[in-house]
Amino acid sequence: MKYLIIALILLMQNAYADSLKIIVNSPIDQVGPNHKCDQKICKTLLDLINESKSSIDFAIYGLRGQPEILDALINADQRGVIIRGIVDKDTDNNNPYRDTPLLEKYFKDKIKDDFKYDLKIKQELSNIQYSQDSNCERPKNSLGPLQCFEGKGYASKDPFPHKGDIMHNKFFIVDGKYLWTGSANISDTGTGGYNANNVVVVDSSFVALKYLEEFNKMYGGDFHRGKDKSREDEARSQIVSTNIDSSEVVILFSPKNYAMEKVERLIDNSQESIDLSIFFLTYNKVVKKLVNAHNRGVSVRVIIDATGASNGYSKHQYLRDQGIEVKVENWGGKMHMKTAVIDNKHIVTGSMNWTKAGVTKNDENTLIIKNDIQNSKYLTNHFNEMWNSIPNKWLVLDPEAESLDSVNSCFDGSDNDFDEMTDGNDSKCL
Repeated sequence: MKYLIIALILLMQNAYADSLKIIVNSPIDQVGPNHKCDQKICKTLLDLINESKSSIDFAIYGLRGQPEILDALINADQRGVIIRGIVDKDTDNNNPYRDTPLLEKYFKDKIKDDFKYDLKIKQELSNIQYSQDSNCERPKNSLGPLQCFEGKGYASKDPFPHKGDIMHNKFFIVDGKYLWTGSANISDTGTGGYNANNVVVVDSSFVALKYLEEFNKMYGGDFHRGKDKSREDEARSQIVSTNIDSSEVVILFSPKNYAMEKVERLIDNSQESIDLSIFFLTYNKVVKKLVNAHNRGVSVRVIIDATGASNGYSKHQYLRDQGIEVKVENWGGKMHMKTAVIDNKHIVTGSMNWTKAGVTKNDENTLIIKNDIQNSKYLTNHFNEMWNSIPNKWLVLDPEAESLDSVNSCFDGSDNDFDEMTDGNDSKCL
């Protein structure tokens, strides 16, 4: 009888134990954007919404081509679930995803955005005179701000006026207990499954509460670089974490928690390997950290998106020049992950691109999961599958994001390189 009671107690404890699950999405076999919610990365979110009892709080970049998610939110609202949402807006009060107005139309004042805050920052920036770095040669045919890095000049092809910092989170908090977060936008290419993404599904009231605190700040109008500005030293040293199973889960929000500094610390302490799956890689400090790790014998591999590689500030070629293996994907769908596996046991994941804007300006969330052997192995296997799918020629060369070099990109109905020309109308597809 005694052992039966102990067994029942352990069973009850296990039933209420926190849990964390990582789900990946591979673009390798996908032929184009998908409006259906039939990929696991989407179905887990749909299930959480459909099973919600009391509340759904979400912060997403926008909404496009995912009618099942929109319908599920409407149904949840109709059965009494309290819905609140945050989306991104630029200084023209626009969101780049075409179905975002449907959210605003149905839920009205329950959907907030960063438009007013962006206007405020734009006004402040208009009074600042920036000095241009001139200690290196400007790249040909470039008009963007010149950046010098290790003696070489970097610049974008076009000048880019300030259109606002980005509310770049992609997370849902359900019933104050469940969290769905990661790199996947709620779109036909994100949750639809065309892009490489991963999400983390967490059952933890502690984690959900920390995300809810961040949500409430933004919902109240506190966005971007202004958050907790007066407590910089505290934010730098603050570590908010909890234990789930045998892993420590560190919760970080950008820009206030200086997330990249914690990531750099992990890279500095790496001993065996770093596998990085990344959309954009332009942040100078972390690039140097990767090179330092490589120079002391750590195996470093990087998969970067083809659009990211074409960015005038991308440091992927610099990494190659230092002896690091970097492959540029040629799938058609994006390498949209922002994930690193370090020493086969530590995981960095979330919404933050490894860029200066992602680190210092945009609203982002990052999870560092320490000593998670099982999920690290799962992500490493996924990385290897993606790595092996990319021909070795793209270790040296860069495929165009929309061209015959990138599988399906000329036949998917999507403007993969954002030049406002699609498939056969794009000269690179001829």
